[in-house]
Amino acid sequence: MMKSKKVIFMLATLLVLLVIFQVLVLGVATPKGYQLIYSWIFFAINYLIIILLCMIYTKNSFLKWSKWLIGLILFVANTTFFFYMGDVNLVVSKSQDQNEVILKEFNKMNTETVHLKRRGIIFGRETGSLMGSSSYKAIEEETYKIDWVSEDVAIVTYKVSEQGNLQQEFISRRSSTYSSYQYVAVGLMGRWYQKDNSDNYVQFDQGEIVYAKEGQLYYYTYEDTVQHGIFSIVVNGDDNKPSFSIVINADASYDEDGLIKKGGTITVSPITLDNIDGNIYERK
Repeated sequence: MMKSKKVIFMLATLLVLLVIFQVLVLGVATPKGYQLIYSWIFFAINYLIIILLCMIYTKNSFLKWSKWLIGLILFVANTTFFFYMGDVNLVVSKSQDQNEVILKEFNKMNTETVHLKRRGIIFGRETGSLMGSSSYKAIEEETYKIDWVSEDVAIVTYKVSEQGNLQQEFISRRSSTYSSYQYVAVGLMGRWYQKDNSDNYVQFDQGEIVYAKEGQLYYYTYEDTVQHGIFSIVVNGDDNKPSFSIVINADASYDEDGLIKKGGTITVSPITLDNIDGNIYERK
């Protein structure tokens, strides 16, 4: 036990500051969508609070035993919460331009994996979640991958079940001056050729999509598409035709008619966990 008044004052001050920090995390940051990137920090601070509480000296026998009892209760509660909420898989991926995506998966909780945007050193703002990830933990099972396209848009491809169903999440770190919603499929009207292989192309025309790949033609309709934000679209296939995604690259801009201007490029990527990169396409 610490008996020096100066030491007791310093310990009590530190204790109060740590308690205030925890209250701000729970009462201010969390409701606003911010959280600690490294969850263990919260529980480590709780353990430190318990230690400081037990170290502060008191002559009163009742207060002393009350202090130890409270410390024990807090220790058990913190350890229990740490067991469930502290078991986290954390993935930090950076592009060459140092844009960043942080994925946080809670192994022992039926909550969806979230993606965070760093704020400060230890905090992150929740920018979305991987839909369908509450039960199957793709990061734990290593059935996911992150691909950066345009250096400011990341595609997270992941399994949502043991059966191998794949889902994609598009995470954009690109600033936008668009004031209204952009329809990606409409802006892509025309034929887009793969830069290094003009035999491969994707064509949008009158509600129909044609995808030419390695000598094969695949046909889709706009009903097969799902838009993600204002830069990305997924074209869903089936057992007889592949699924792929399209991301409008940063060098593209819209004309007055809503079409992407010539000179802009897109990235077409297969929906797969295989180590296959997307390809750059341009309209000629």
